[in-house]
Amino acid sequence: MEKISEVNVKSLEFHLYRGDFEKWVAEVLGDRELAKEIGRLRQAGLTGDEVRRQLHAALSRRST
Repeated sequence: MEKISEVNVKSLEFHLYRGDFEKWVAEVLGDRELAKEIGRLRQAGLTGDEVRRQLHAALSRRST
């Protein structure tokens, strides 16, 4: 979660829209629910700092 605030937002956008986050979360972490939530973020067409905020919020909800 802390890396989301450090990584360039363009990199976050790139990996979000390629489906990299969804695939990694589902296949490596085994968290299909979080992968679905990230998929919904991708479909929402978010950009810029909103990508960062929404990814962080999704991870925060799943880690509690």
